Amino acid sequence: MRIIRKYFWYLPSVIWMCVIFSFSGQTAEVSSGISLKVTQWVVRFIGILRGGEGVDTEYLVELLHPYVRKCAHMGEFGVLFILLFLSFLASTVATRAMAAAVFVTFIYACLDEFHQTKVGGRAGMFTDVCVDMTGVLAAVTFVLIVYSFWQVSHEKKMERRIAAERRKRRSEPV
Repeated sequence: MRIIRKYFWYLPSVIWMCVIFSFSGQTAEVSSGISLKVTQWVVRFIGILRGGEGVDTEYLVELLHPYVRKCAHMGEFGVLFILLFLSFLASTVATRAMAAAVFVTFIYACLDEFHQTKVGGRAGMFTDVCVDMTGVLAAVTFVLIVYSFWQVSHEKKMERRIAAERRKRRSEPV
């Protein structure tokens, strides 16, 4: 039972890797079309925020489209890092889990770019691996911030528990 529980945490990572693989398997036209729809949604949202005035939507879509695509890469691999980190954390200490998650994510980013070389109209580029790893860096920063807050809160709870235990011992009759 313990083995099943330990390896269960890898399931979300594997599923997310399959999602990334399916995105990479899309032709250039399909991939660009999906990201174009997302970009148009972002531009409409910007138009709503600005009250719909003074927004050249075609220009903004053209301007933002490459950035939306790169942010998607960063987000995909940032999420993969977090899922892998949580998976490895189930079986090892945090520092090793983080290092292993970064390593596996880097390897998977390289394999993802290689996979894209086999798809029509797509190209695998090391710069995309660097973009992917930028998403991982952002995720590492996020994890470190969350872990720091958790550690401080955990230490405060322990200090309160120890202080309560001392008060309890002092108040007990000898």
